[in-house]
Amino acid sequence: MQLLGRAAALVAVTAAVVAGAGLPTAVTAQAETLAPQRIGPAPTAPAGAVRTAAPSGDTRLDLTVTLQPRDPGELQSFIAAVSDPGSPQYRHYLGTGQFGSRFGADPATAESVRKALRDKGLRPGEIGANGLTIPVSATVAEAEKAFDTHLVGYRLPDGSTGFSNTEAPAVRGDLAKAVAAVVGLDTTVRLQPRSVRKKTVPLLNSMARNGDRPQNIGASPKLCPGWVSTMVDAGYTDGTDYYSSGALATAYDLNGLADGASGSTVAILSLENYDSRAVANYQSCNGTRTSVANIRVSGTDGPPDVDNGEGGETALDVETVAGLAPGASILVYQGENSGTGVLGTYQRIVDDNRAQVLSVSWGRCEAERTDSRLQALNLTLQQAAAQGQSVVVASGDSGSTGCYPSDVAGHDALLSVDDPASQPYATGIGGTSHSGLGKFPGPVEVWNDGYGAGGGGVSTGWKLSDTLFPWNATHAPGYSNACGAAAGQTCRQVPDVSALSDPYHGYLVFTHVDEENVTHGAVIGGTSAAAPLWAALIADANTSLGCAANGPVGYLNPALHRLAGNTSVFTDVTVGDNNLTISGNTGGKYQAAAGYDLATGLGAPKGRGVIDALCQGLPEQPAGTYNPVQPDRLLDTRPGGVGSTGAKVAGRATKSLPVAGRGGVPASGVTAVVLNVTVTRTEGAGFLTAWPSGKAQPTSSNLNWVAGSDVPNLVTVPVGGDGKVNLFNGSAAPTDLVVDVFGYYKADTTGSTLTPAGPARLLDTRDGTGAAKAQVGSRQTLDLRIAGVSGLPASGITAVVLNTTVTGGRSGGYLTAWPSDKPQPASSNLNWVANQTVPNLVIVPVSADGRVRFFNGSPAPVDIVADVFGYFTKSASGGRFHNAGPKRLMDTRSGLGAPAPAALANGQVVHLALDRGVLAGATSVVLNVTVTGTTAPGYLNAWPGYTTRPGSSNLNWSGGQTIANLVTVPVRNGAVDLAVSSPGTAHVVVDLFGYYSR
Repeated sequence: MQLLGRAAALVAVTAAVVAGAGLPTAVTAQAETLAPQRIGPAPTAPAGAVRTAAPSGDTRLDLTVTLQPRDPGELQSFIAAVSDPGSPQYRHYLGTGQFGSRFGADPATAESVRKALRDKGLRPGEIGANGLTIPVSATVAEAEKAFDTHLVGYRLPDGSTGFSNTEAPAVRGDLAKAVAAVVGLDTTVRLQPRSVRKKTVPLLNSMARNGDRPQNIGASPKLCPGWVSTMVDAGYTDGTDYYSSGALATAYDLNGLADGASGSTVAILSLENYDSRAVANYQSCNGTRTSVANIRVSGTDGPPDVDNGEGGETALDVETVAGLAPGASILVYQGENSGTGVLGTYQRIVDDNRAQVLSVSWGRCEAERTDSRLQALNLTLQQAAAQGQSVVVASGDSGSTGCYPSDVAGHDALLSVDDPASQPYATGIGGTSHSGLGKFPGPVEVWNDGYGAGGGGVSTGWKLSDTLFPWNATHAPGYSNACGAAAGQTCRQVPDVSALSDPYHGYLVFTHVDEENVTHGAVIGGTSAAAPLWAALIADANTSLGCAANGPVGYLNPALHRLAGNTSVFTDVTVGDNNLTISGNTGGKYQAAAGYDLATGLGAPKGRGVIDALCQGLPEQPAGTYNPVQPDRLLDTRPGGVGSTGAKVAGRATKSLPVAGRGGVPASGVTAVVLNVTVTRTEGAGFLTAWPSGKAQPTSSNLNWVAGSDVPNLVTVPVGGDGKVNLFNGSAAPTDLVVDVFGYYKADTTGSTLTPAGPARLLDTRDGTGAAKAQVGSRQTLDLRIAGVSGLPASGITAVVLNTTVTGGRSGGYLTAWPSDKPQPASSNLNWVANQTVPNLVIVPVSADGRVRFFNGSPAPVDIVADVFGYFTKSASGGRFHNAGPKRLMDTRSGLGAPAPAALANGQVVHLALDRGVLAGATSVVLNVTVTGTTAPGYLNAWPGYTTRPGSSNLNWSGGQTIANLVTVPVRNGAVDLAVSSPGTAHVVVDLFGYYSR
């Protein structure tokens, strides 16, 4: 990949640091090494800008120095590999915080740059988490001296002021190859929103709201009657003059998706203030409950300048995502519209790595962007691609003449694409036009209404290697070598895909609430409407059942272009062009055509077709076999316990637990571990979440408790690259954690595979099943025969999956399970208090003679019940384990995966479909099942789909209790069934943690 004008071969240096002022003139090797260089052109002052006084020398500057990766070629090759289905690295993305150590600048080089900056009187901060960015504080005078340039002031045509450097920053010779960019010396170029407004429609805030009643998150939002009436009164018809979210969902076949992107997170890049009250009113009117959080990165909070249209762009972005992916969480990252402000906002989104999808509706034509900003942003987007984040960007609203209307002389009619849509690691979203209700209304044409058109064309800056970017190597109709690409290279072509952008058939957006509490709406179009539509679509894909077992899709361009010409995925746009003649350019570029074109890219999406195709292109996670270990304690935070510091885990804190190389777990090659996690000495209600180190914290939970309780649960959790797992205490109060290891999975064939069984009851001391009809005495053991019972094989079982329940205990205690021919371990599987019924899943090794042993660690006798759900053997015909999720499959509170957003009543059976994507081949699934909102005592069954309900149980509770349990359930007929037995009702939440397949 090469950006035009760069001097380096792979990723060229575009700016410099610390000029060697006053160096001797004698020609020596040292002098040649330190001789200052100017790399890249100086910024060009915008046409119409009036030169004003230079900024005061004591004016403070916040700059960013961006360093080159330690090996730019290796980074690009890594991204290509994780995006290639034929590569063993496919989708093995980097976790949060891993980019800097893997691809960041060499630490010694970075420190040399920081020292050079300090030597010149500048104040560099610590290098960023990505290992590439150095924040620098300076005054104008200090920056001019350090970078051997001058800053001059300008008054821009819009009345705002700024300044710019007159010469490119200089670089000391020995640092030239280490520095990619210096951002912040030019403040005259600001990004612009890519939206077009049609008409404003005000409505009093007293309308009836769909939000007054619960709504299934998978259902399409429906505009409330008050706004329907207002639009009718204004002469606007849904599907003709505007599109509501419900109409859009139907048009793009996104209506009624089962989960509505539940569990996915979308980041919105915003360079303005917006009115969050309007967004809340929009959600209330449409019946959505999407979580929206604002994150201020730079700039200042305040009310939007609505008279000048401020806030409308962000409202459009947020409301479009909320309407089409109502189960997602939205993070609005707000930054200042300046060089360092924009770059810092992008970098914060990527470093945080909380969002799987980033939607961007701000841009500027390539011809008016500075090289330093282009290259610095490119490195940030490479980090996003390496982490598996999808970045969708509006391609602009001025057709093939992306600069129109421009303040720069001669730029109105200039063929130019938009940045960052033209960035190689962003997905450019173009514009289409259509009208009508129903699925895929048409005809679909290029959006070009004479005043605005979808951006597209050929980049003049980015030369892409045909080897690393094969999806860009085919020349579209009208292509020209505008970037001067050499043999084996092709100029970046834009857009990649498109969606509705025509403001005459635009999106209904609530823009702001005025001082009289009147909500104002507008019909808005532009490619900045199409970008969040695609962001919502990808969020829906990431959390669909087809992708549930594999995580986010990631870097989109290779995946989308592999689907070129697939009519079940795209509506191919063959009518129209994006030549906006009002710009003065009448050259006719670019025409829509069959297949990929420079007006609409691959075409418009067919929602479910896109989702299915992207998910079907994903491979299964590596299969692992199970290796049981003698139970061993890895952590006990109680005083004197293993790994104890003498203090509980604080509220809202995360405990990082090393597991590799401990308790019989190998030091490397482990894909997941089986842990029994217990919370004890709890001081307040809370929950616990377990996940692999280096990954984003999921929204799922593994344990729930109330103050004063001891609660265990088995967890199967992937192991991070550093051999650790994270445990988050979701309580506001501290708690102790006890963690015991019972086994691990490894991606080889040396371990055991799972054969589903039952559910069948092997033990019930209440009625004499499997043992004497008598409670197990205090501090006593009970041996249970596994081999040869209830259809299980008579030999060869290495471990058994049991749902074990204790009941009838008159005093608190704990239960330990282990193979009967081994010493009793210092671990526990169950904890209870007097008169409590407590279940927990155990995967326990089986002795050579086919038995397991239970120990009652209570001062009082107790009954024990054990139901079998599967067993492990060395057989090659059994199921091998695949990590998956955590992914929420069902939540009756919202209606996700359920018939309706309502608690389950006694005997009501829910068939949880598992018949799409890789789960279609699952023999068993590992689910964490939680009941909450319980109104009476009861129990829950999980069993193979569409078969007779067994007499076993997986969860037991008392009224008002929230409790979770891990279950391993055989899959039959593409489903798992769940039902509640209770005189009351209970809400049920189901999270996927893994699956087995042959």
